[in-house]
Amino acid sequence: MRKLTCIGLASLGLLTAACATAPDPAALQFAGDSPAPVASADPRVKFKDGERYLRDLSANLNMPREDICKELSRYDCMTDAFRIVLGGVEAPNLLVNEPIENAALTSPIAVDRVALHVCSKRVRMDKESPADAVLFKAGAYGEDGRSTTPDKAWLSGAADAIYGSILLRSPSEREIQNLAAFYPQVADGREAGSTEVAADWVTLSCFAVASSLEAVFY
Repeated sequence: MRKLTCIGLASLGLLTAACATAPDPAALQFAGDSPAPVASADPRVKFKDGERYLRDLSANLNMPREDICKELSRYDCMTDAFRIVLGGVEAPNLLVNEPIENAALTSPIAVDRVALHVCSKRVRMDKESPADAVLFKAGAYGEDGRSTTPDKAWLSGAADAIYGSILLRSPSEREIQNLAAFYPQVADGREAGSTEVAADWVTLSCFAVASSLEAVFY
């Protein structure tokens, strides 16, 4: 069966009143301080179909597959909402026996929706159960535990958790800097020291990485 070979990732608007835009996923990849990659004998990337993409995120972020992504809190993102545009088939009712050959116009939107659903839910779970947190590890900031805002060490640790969980690798220094530089944009105009600001930053940073080429393709 043919698989989707390319999808253009759409950008996401504001998540909250932060009035901030998530970092460009392209800026988080192929950092200049990393060794040059070895040229591939078959230089093509292939799109993970929606089910594989969700299962990867489910395993990497320690979230049950059946609850990881629900549109309108009811419809499974792959099975019910985005099956066809994310490379699935639906023969019994829609007579779609093979994956669509070319990406649909709504495919990038579907990818973004899935990534946002997953990241939002993971951070919400982290807030509800701090002892089992995967990405958002709230608490006192700074080495002395008295800082009211995340310091460089906390931001670096959060970036490492995001990359390690989603891409199963450590981020480069450039990638850490890109995410850390995004924090002031999320915090701009909001209450100083609010844990919601830090939570929103983790959510949007997670979204940027989860919707990157490295996460969506293989």
